[in-house]
Amino acid sequence: MSFSKPLADREKALEDAFFREENERLIASLRAKKAEAEERQALAKTLGVGNEAVIAPLLKLGVRAENVAALVLAPLVAIAWADRQLHDVERRQVVAAGEHYGIDPESDAGKLLATWLAARPHESLIDVWAGFAEELGRTLAPAERDSLRDEIVERARGIARAFEKSLLRGRGPGDAENAVLAKIEAAFGVSK
Repeated sequence: MSFSKPLADREKALEDAFFREENERLIASLRAKKAEAEERQALAKTLGVGNEAVIAPLLKLGVRAENVAALVLAPLVAIAWADRQLHDVERRQVVAAGEHYGIDPESDAGKLLATWLAARPHESLIDVWAGFAEELGRTLAPAERDSLRDEIVERARGIARAFEKSLLRGRGPGDAENAVLAKIEAAFGVSK
């Protein structure tokens, strides 16, 4: 009777276990790389930016396609609610901005936006966003930072002026709107 068969069987079992674990690790790694590539592609599409030098730092900061809404829409929501009221013309402009950025109303970002439009978000929204924008501004190339800042500031100014143009108020943006505009501009480190 030979004892080599049980040892060979054990050796084969150990080898199978090793390769099974190694295969599972490789499969998990491939899945993670695929998910990262898909997220990179979705973020690039949402932002309309294909530059890897812009996308990579955003991903490292935790920016995902589904939370880009917070990046671009939070300041617009804050300016719309600055006077503690959301007027129809302001709502329409914020919704239009969401559509411009390709935010699906059924997505998490769309639901977040709907929540912000249904009830006034906490006043800290603009401060939390400003901290995020400051951090983001440090990672972007100056031209990309300036482009993002200009787009957000211009949309915010449009919302601040929207109510003024609605004939309900004959003056320009009020003190509350101007204070939020100042925070938005300052968040990117350069005031226009």
